[in-house]
Amino acid sequence: MPRVIFLFFDGVGIGRADRTNPFFTSAAEFLPFYSSSHSSSPGNGKITVKPIDAVLGIEGIPTSASGQTTLFTGINIPKALNQHKGSYPDKFMRKTLCEGNILLSLRQLNLNARFLNAYPAHREYFTTRHIAILEDGEFYFSEHFPRLFRRRISVTSCMLLTTLAPPFDENDILNERSIYQDFSNKSLIEKGLQLPEFSPEKAAEIIFKASRTHDFLLYEYFQTDMAGHNASFSQCEELVLRLDRLVGRLLSLLDPVEDTLMITSDHGNLEDNGTRMHTLNPVPLVVWGRGNTELSSEIESISDVTPAILNHFRGG
Repeated sequence: MPRVIFLFFDGVGIGRADRTNPFFTSAAEFLPFYSSSHSSSPGNGKITVKPIDAVLGIEGIPTSASGQTTLFTGINIPKALNQHKGSYPDKFMRKTLCEGNILLSLRQLNLNARFLNAYPAHREYFTTRHIAILEDGEFYFSEHFPRLFRRRISVTSCMLLTTLAPPFDENDILNERSIYQDFSNKSLIEKGLQLPEFSPEKAAEIIFKASRTHDFLLYEYFQTDMAGHNASFSQCEELVLRLDRLVGRLLSLLDPVEDTLMITSDHGNLEDNGTRMHTLNPVPLVVWGRGNTELSSEIESISDVTPAILNHFRGG
């Protein structure tokens, strides 16, 4: 049975090979996301970067909600709406996610598909007791669900809700079964949670360990998009190098015969420090390991990613 680890890096495109691109200036070995980059060869296999389309034939700058809903359902949401729309999914997108997303579809094939991200201190709120997506795409919230969160429910959180699986929490981080969206835990430690600080290598080892008991594992890292909007260039370079270390360590642990590692994004941003906005650049597709040639050949845009993964598991 195939085993796929999917790293979703929010807001990462393929930029120019110049001083505006932290992937170029930091000389990232495993994330060479710039236009003149070549394949690198870590360990037993190759990592190749294929540019794929995130604009999807619709004018305007790609956004997170419509891009991620497209990425994780295979449905061209900007085309359906005739616009790129939102940071968080609206009623239509939530309804679409409930009708089918990568986690739900794989679980319906009796596969163990899981969202790896932890929800420390908030796990209980993201259970059916306090939140649900109704048939028409509207939310149900209990009176105890924090009002601050109600307009900030991400695409991946909606996907998690459709599976009815409770999220991981701080205990899972402590027991190295899960990692936070800020895999270092620094932001959680600053808030007073008693957690260890993880190096990129440690985070990679936790991802690897979790992948041994799952057919499909999804990890979302959105610090990339936040950095593209707000961080200094040196901070962006530091983030890229830490992420590069995580991917390098993970590749050193994976078996290219048995494992598949996929990396992609929803839209560009971090790769062009000349703007604080999202970009029109293609996004990178990395497919490493088992079935890499076939998977990569099926994917030309972010709308092709989920159908290709489902085909991979069905033996297509």
